[in-house]
Amino acid sequence: MHFAITITQKLRKLVRSLNQKTHRDQHELFIAEGLKLCQEVSKSEFEVELIVVKDSANAEVIELCENYADRGVPIYTAAKHQFDQMATTKSPQGIVGVVNQHDLDLSPGENFIVLDGVNDPGNLGTIIRTAEWFGYKQVILCHECADHYNPKAVRSSMGSVFRMAVRKTDNVMELIQDSFAGQTLYGATLKSDKALRDLKIKGKYGIVFGSESHGISEKLLNNLDNNFTIRGVGSSDSLNVAIAAGVTFNHFALNS
Repeated sequence: MHFAITITQKLRKLVRSLNQKTHRDQHELFIAEGLKLCQEVSKSEFEVELIVVKDSANAEVIELCENYADRGVPIYTAAKHQFDQMATTKSPQGIVGVVNQHDLDLSPGENFIVLDGVNDPGNLGTIIRTAEWFGYKQVILCHECADHYNPKAVRSSMGSVFRMAVRKTDNVMELIQDSFAGQTLYGATLKSDKALRDLKIKGKYGIVFGSESHGISEKLLNNLDNNFTIRGVGSSDSLNVAIAAGVTFNHFALNS
């Protein structure tokens, strides 16, 4: 690649540092690993700061790099051992993008999802991906949720994080009251006596999911208009929160 530059030690250190939230927040950057994510971010509103490719990249990666180079994005190459030190996956497909953080605008009055203390980035990314599949466009994160720019969350979202409005807030009820006043607020909880399958959905709404260990926090729980539980027939005591979200989204899609 005649347009590529050998990566410097300073840039390698920067890319590695973005595996940690403190440095992501400091630089307002995050990483997108692999061909698919680098393709997806190129079609989004997010700005790519730079691309790093492993020496001897395949033709598909080189073609994507050429497209980025044509748009003025710097392309850097790294030897295999250097590249592997920067990547967080065992098979990162030879390309990593460094991306500027960007908040897409919320759509007041439209349906929304609230994740309350969902602290596993893999679950977070999967829920964002599943929410987009079912037509949702916005997710609110509160109470110690994982960072949606965590590399695992970005990978698990399969690019949905570039298209969904994801907003982190320390005052979730204020945000809901300002942007979604009058909408019904539903919450998934093991303690409810109402089954999801019996839930009737009317009008615009929000759905709250809490952490698997602690559930929905008391402040949010007290502000729910309706709560529900997903009743199973087996012996397991609970569902993974990402699976529970998918089941819930499917019910709401079929009944609203």
